[in-house]
Amino acid sequence: MVIDSFLECALKLGGGLLTSYFAYKLLFHQEHNPFRDQFLASYDYVIIGGGTAGCILANRLSEDPDVTVLLLEAGGKYNNYLVKIPAACPLLQVDSGVDWNYKPLPQQNAAFGCLNNIQSWPRGKILGGSSSINVLIYMRGCKADYDLWQDLGADGWSYDDVLPYFKKFENNTRPEFQNDSHHGVGGPITISDPDVVAPYTNAFIKAGEEAGYTRCDINSGIKTGFDYGQVFVGNGVRQSSAESYLTPNVMNRKNLHIGTHCHVSKKEVLLCGGTIGSAQTLLLSGVGPAKDLKTLKIPIVADLPVGLNLQSHCALPLSTIIHDQFRNYSHTLSTLSSISNVLKYLLFRKGLLATPGYEASGLITVDEKPEVSSGPDILIHLSSLGAEQSVMYKCLSYDKDRFPTLFTGELANSDEHGFVLLPILCRPLSTGWIKLKSTNPLDYPEIQPNFLQNPKDLRKMAKKIIIHETVTFIFRLADKHNAIVMGIVNGVQFSHDLLQSKHFKPYVKEIRRFNIDCPHAYNSIEYWECIIKHFSYDGYHPVGTCKMGAISDDSAVVDPKLRIRGLQGIRVVDASIMPVISSCNLYAPVAMIAEKAADLIKNDRCS
Repeated sequence: MVIDSFLECALKLGGGLLTSYFAYKLLFHQEHNPFRDQFLASYDYVIIGGGTAGCILANRLSEDPDVTVLLLEAGGKYNNYLVKIPAACPLLQVDSGVDWNYKPLPQQNAAFGCLNNIQSWPRGKILGGSSSINVLIYMRGCKADYDLWQDLGADGWSYDDVLPYFKKFENNTRPEFQNDSHHGVGGPITISDPDVVAPYTNAFIKAGEEAGYTRCDINSGIKTGFDYGQVFVGNGVRQSSAESYLTPNVMNRKNLHIGTHCHVSKKEVLLCGGTIGSAQTLLLSGVGPAKDLKTLKIPIVADLPVGLNLQSHCALPLSTIIHDQFRNYSHTLSTLSSISNVLKYLLFRKGLLATPGYEASGLITVDEKPEVSSGPDILIHLSSLGAEQSVMYKCLSYDKDRFPTLFTGELANSDEHGFVLLPILCRPLSTGWIKLKSTNPLDYPEIQPNFLQNPKDLRKMAKKIIIHETVTFIFRLADKHNAIVMGIVNGVQFSHDLLQSKHFKPYVKEIRRFNIDCPHAYNSIEYWECIIKHFSYDGYHPVGTCKMGAISDDSAVVDPKLRIRGLQGIRVVDASIMPVISSCNLYAPVAMIAEKAADLIKNDRCS
């Protein structure tokens, strides 16, 4: 009876408190809903594109309560639960409802193993843009990347100039970075070490060291070296720009309005539509190559090289099968969906689901004269993603009819637990373009990346692979007369010897070879050229279609303040302004660009 009375009193008290709370919220503390179907007659800033850069600008510009900011996004709100789970990224990149599902034109020199020679080009169609669907790898690129921008006419964009903006967004949780001059603490984006680190990650680092590459902080501006990876994950949750910058406090600002599922064409705005979207918007608005605009009878506002200078990274997945005792580290659908991993994530935000599978990276040079090379030639990611054929067919657009089994070997098509080495060409010489198909803004533009059009790109990729065999990860420069790979082999013929590496022998059961009838000897340069032409893919890092450069540079679209040359009241703020692609994944550089752009815009307003 005493217990019943106590419960009755507690319920009455709780009910009263609950009623009082909701009354207070209703009468005195109504929260601002930034999402709008109807907008003000005018805004101080209109941001087209709520992707990586757009969300950052919306936050920074609305910090001033005296200005009004409208953020327009063609995709939807940031309310997809899968988006927040780090390990779910492969499920988000093709036919997910949060991806634009772009397809480039058929390739003449690459993608021979893809359906109709057409690769996948996933780009995020949701608040946060591609930061909401990417694989969450935190890399900035090297010092030489940004010094080159400066040398090409982008005054104020050298490494020393942009470093403060990398640090500004960064909330790095690695203990040794808490008082490090290269890193930031307390910024909006949490960056952490993976919750689970596979044991073969240590072997990767040791192999790099033994080959002459130091273990270093790969995000300190260095040219070459190896490092354990960091990811855009905080408390087990994806740290997209929407998650990090459009926080509840920011969304409650009455001077910030957001419109989703919006398409625009002709406005004075801050363009943040990405390398494809910003170029398309400008072309539809009459800013672009005069010849192409005339063909579509679009009135010419400015004759500028919009859509040209398209660049992206070329990557090749090289995978292994690991011994049974390490299977639980491999990101496969069966492993990730296990009861233990699901419960770890639901209860504690821990385990494999709290990581995207990224383990470590290396930056290496393969040129004959590395001392005169300004930056790395190849970026190598180590990932615990298993080579599940169903995922590879879907995400990489491999032609299942031509290649019903992707790999050869006794185990290659029956056991999918393993890890992947992903060599990426840092600075491709091949460039492409984006053009309009029509004047309808809902029609996707033509995308021509021209992968491997320059033969030097193919030879550099092939050379790297032959010198740096998959399983051993032993990397060493090969010059014109010899190749040294830990003294094990001479020249570049060493493939099977590398399988005996003391570092990786405990982990690797079998190396997967693509199932293709190639006439060349395994691991020869010609063999790898054949593999690359068939199975390499776009690294999902398109840049450059609104190139930044000096005001006098006719190949540039925007000046160093990101203003479109010859026009007033319009800037471009996204990866499209990069004059040359950085030697890394794009989230961090684009976040830096947006942070710097916010200061440029604020300073111009005050002047």
